[in-house]
Amino acid sequence: MSPIRCTHPCAATRREAGLLPIGAAMLALCLALGAQAVEPSLVYTVQRGDKLIVLSREMLVRPDAWAEVARLNALPDPDVIRPGQTLNIPLRLLKYAPVSGRVVSVQGSVQQGSATAVVGSTVGEGARLQTGADSSAVIEMSDGSRIQLLPASLAEVIASREYVLRDTNASGTTRWFSGIIRLSQGAVETLASKLGLRATPLQIQTPTTTVGVRGTRFRVAQENGASPSARAEVLEGQVRADNTAQQSGADLPKGTGAVIDPARKEVKVVPLLPAPDLGADTLNLTNLEARTWAMPTLAGAAAFRVQVASDSQFNRIVHDQVVTASTADLSSFTSGVWYLRARGIDAARIEGFDAQRQLVLADSLLVTDSLLSFIGGETWMNWSRTLSDGKAVQAESYSAEIATDPDMMHMIRQSKSLAGPFNFGEMRPGRYFIRVAAKGPTLARSKTYRFEIPVDWGTTAIDVPSALKGVGP
Repeated sequence: MSPIRCTHPCAATRREAGLLPIGAAMLALCLALGAQAVEPSLVYTVQRGDKLIVLSREMLVRPDAWAEVARLNALPDPDVIRPGQTLNIPLRLLKYAPVSGRVVSVQGSVQQGSATAVVGSTVGEGARLQTGADSSAVIEMSDGSRIQLLPASLAEVIASREYVLRDTNASGTTRWFSGIIRLSQGAVETLASKLGLRATPLQIQTPTTTVGVRGTRFRVAQENGASPSARAEVLEGQVRADNTAQQSGADLPKGTGAVIDPARKEVKVVPLLPAPDLGADTLNLTNLEARTWAMPTLAGAAAFRVQVASDSQFNRIVHDQVVTASTADLSSFTSGVWYLRARGIDAARIEGFDAQRQLVLADSLLVTDSLLSFIGGETWMNWSRTLSDGKAVQAESYSAEIATDPDMMHMIRQSKSLAGPFNFGEMRPGRYFIRVAAKGPTLARSKTYRFEIPVDWGTTAIDVPSALKGVGP
C-alpha cells in the first residue's frame, strides 16, 4: 500500500506527538497549511517488474508526465527504478474518478440546486445545498464522513473524488479519497470518518479559512457581516485551521476553538466552554412553561445556542436560536417528545460543548372546576377541564400526583382515572398540592394546584366545592 508523502518540517513534530497514523499509509496532516505546504502527493512503492513509463500510462493523467515524476524524485536515470523504491507523485498528475455521496437526512426547507432535496439523492462534485431557517440536512460522503448543514447555511461540494494507485492487494489497486466542502454562509458540523484512505484531509473551506481534518468531530461557521470571519470548534480529535488571507494558521486540539479573521494574522486558540447544566435527564414542560424556559448559568457565557431536533442524533434540527436573554421561548412545537441541546457562546462568539436532554412538551391543562367528596371513608375528586387555548381535552386516561410541597418533591399519592373522578383513598386533614396530566391523543399537564382537607373531614364536612386553587403565576 502506498502512503501520502509530506516533507513539511511540521510533519516530524506531529509524528512525535502521535498526531499522524504510523505505517505505510501514513497521512500528511500538513496538506492544509496554506502557502507553506508542500504539494499534496501520494507515495508509490515500486514493485518487481515496474517501468516508470508503464506506470505513467496506468496512473497519470498524461503518459508524458513520467518526466516530471522523474525530476521531482531526482532520479539519476528515469529508466531505472528498483523494487522497494518510493516515488512521490503529485495529486495533480494522478488520474482520479469522481465519486458521489448521498443525502441521508432532510428536515424542513432544503434545496439541492434548484430542486427540493430528498433523502437518497446523490451528492457529487458541484452539488449545492441550502437550508432554510429552522431546517437542516446531513450528507454522507463516499468515505463515510457525515456533514450536517445547520439552519440558514449554504454549502457546495468542490471535490469528491478518488485517486487510484496500482497495488499488490486483491483488487490490484488502492483508492484514496479527497473531499472539499465550501461553506459560503451558516455553519456545518462534521464527523470525519476514521475509516478508509484519504489523499488529502477532508477540508471545509470558507471565504476566510480552510480547516483540514481526518477522523474527528468539529464545527465550522462563516459569518458574512460587516467584518466577515469564520470560526472553528473541535469536539474530538484535532484540526488545522488556516487563515487564507493572512497565510497564517494554528492547530486546534480537542476542546479548543478559534476565530479566523481575514484582517488579523494571529489565530488565537482558546478552550471551549464546558457544557451547561440542564438539570434533570428529561425536561418536562407545558407550552406555557416553555414560553419562558430559564436559561442555565455558565461562567464565561455571553449567550447560548439552543437547538431542538426530532431525533436524538440531531440530524433533523427543527429550531436553532442564539439566546442572549435569561429565558428562551420553546413553545412553538407541538406536544410530544423532542430533543434539546444547548451550548455556551463566549465573548469571541466561539461556541462550547453541548448539553443534551430529552424534551417532553405538553399542552397546558386547566382545571375549570373541582369538588372533593368524602365517600365510604375515601376522598374522591370530581373535576372538569379544558386546554389553555379553550379546546377540549382528547385523552385516553388521566393521572394525578399529590405532594405535601408546592415543588412536588414529596409525593404521597398517585391516582389514575379513565375519564371520571379520581379516588385519593384515605386522606388526613391538611394542605396538599396536586398536578394532573392527560395521556392519549392530547399530551397535556396542569400547573400545580393546592387543596385542603378540613379538620372535620368525614364528620360534619363531606364536600369541598371549588377545591383546587392555583399556586403561583
